[in-house]
Amino acid sequence: MGKRWSVEEILASLEAEAAVHRERAAHHAEQEALHRDRRSHHEAEFAAIHERLEAFRAGSSAALELVARFAPRPGPPDPGLEIGPASKPRLTVILESIVTELAADQHFGPGWLADEANRRFGDRLRRPVTSRQMSDVLRRLARTGRLRQVRKGKGRFEARFARIG
Repeated sequence: MGKRWSVEEILASLEAEAAVHRERAAHHAEQEALHRDRRSHHEAEFAAIHERLEAFRAGSSAALELVARFAPRPGPPDPGLEIGPASKPRLTVILESIVTELAADQHFGPGWLADEANRRFGDRLRRPVTSRQMSDVLRRLARTGRLRQVRKGKGRFEARFARIG
């Protein structure tokens, strides 16, 4: 049989429990006010950022359309173009097939040319073309006068070339 409680003990226990719950209710009411303030702050920030994001999306789509108009992507490769065997492709032929479709004032570098060559002719190559290989071909064509070097390459940026005529 359990301990017998006196009326004073029961009363003291209930008063202590009531005090704990009163204190916890006050704490949660205080937290509720704090969270309500924080929620309204974050909702206002979200609305402002959302408005800027929509404006940026509208502006960026217009800018992308403008860029697409001035820098069209070259078409698919000519399936009849003879680029040599897959183990030793003729990089000059690949490079010239890409460059002839570019505008005369459009500048390009070995990195972009290597990516474009791999995109167009990757299924006909044993290994992907590297930007180093394209750089060698570009320098040779510039030396022979078939391309024009617009900017000399440095350690932190690649050389830029353009078509002649």
